[in-house]
Amino acid sequence: MHRRAAGVGIASVSSTASIAALASILAAGWAFGSLALGKQRAWLERVASERRGESICQFAHSFDPREVDTWVVRAVYETCQQELEFVHTKFPVRASDKLRELLFDPDDLDMAIAPEVGRRAGRSLANAEMNPLYGKVYSVADLVLFFNAQPKTNET
Repeated sequence: MHRRAAGVGIASVSSTASIAALASILAAGWAFGSLALGKQRAWLERVASERRGESICQFAHSFDPREVDTWVVRAVYETCQQELEFVHTKFPVRASDKLRELLFDPDDLDMAIAPEVGRRAGRSLANAEMNPLYGKVYSVADLVLFFNAQPKTNET
């Protein structure tokens, strides 16, 4: 009977030590992530300050209006600004901005940004995997071109 109790005691000490080690690793990861996020946010605030006075006009000039739907340009610009409100209320987005530098991860793109751009631009996300830019959207310009290649919905 004592042998069995001792085995359970060792297992619980071992489990407690594992949990403590895992908690330490998670805490260190969280602290590192918070520090990195703080640095990226400060960088974005600096970028916004340096771009003071820029608007959708400069952004729109990055695209040929004969080839790119201006509704798509506006939808991408406004949606990106909306997603960046935590940094700056009217973040001056540029076509050359890399999505990762703007702190947009693939989940943000799939679950928040793409549906909103599609809704605003009147573009469908149906058969998105057939789009030549599918899986190749790295910059804001790529996002515009991706949606420009998507079919219009019946709502437009």
